Amino acid sequence: MINLEKIANFASDIHCQNNDGHGFDHIERVVALAEKILLTEPTANRELVLAACYLHDSYDEKLTTDVARRKSSVAQFLKEIQIQQDTCDEIFYIIDNMSYSSNLVEKKVLNLNGQIVQDADRLDALGAWGIVRTLEYGWSKNRVLYNPKIHPNSYASKADYHAQEKNTTINHFYEKLFLLKSLLNTAEAKRIGEHRDKIMHDFVKEIEREYKENYEN
Repeated sequence: MINLEKIANFASDIHCQNNDGHGFDHIERVVALAEKILLTEPTANRELVLAACYLHDSYDEKLTTDVARRKSSVAQFLKEIQIQQDTCDEIFYIIDNMSYSSNLVEKKVLNLNGQIVQDADRLDALGAWGIVRTLEYGWSKNRVLYNPKIHPNSYASKADYHAQEKNTTINHFYEKLFLLKSLLNTAEAKRIGEHRDKIMHDFVKEIEREYKENYEN
């Protein structure tokens, strides 16, 4: 049995001070979204899915300068709360292979448990909360919100994706977020994602429209 309360507290300690869109509020929404999907996927392992949701950003390279050390501390924590090794292995496999950037070169194979975690995380990158998180991340990186002279990029690898420098927050919608709807796995995630995708398109369209209204003759 997985002690989800201890895992939640562990994740909270990691994320509680984060204000770039990867705070513990994001973790809680991912968990809640996974719970919704789990209601439609009764063969999935609920405890494992939720454990992976709580830990999915625990050693993300955007949040730590020493990924290996942070990952080791997560492994040590799971050992201390007596999580079986095969369960730990599946949790780490999901975390290591679920991200958008990890799938740029080739799509990683995830079982149903991993697909639910991936869907829940991607759903929180969509819609109104996705917009809020994107703005928060852009502000944390001192990015310009919108500049039509800076065009969206395409990325050939995870390293290429994370090495980007001069960019705009609005470009992130074109480079990643507008692509996520077509990458969702489960029927319930696709249902939820449909409206959230529209919200983002409407937002970006209005930003671009008002920019032209303000600055172009």
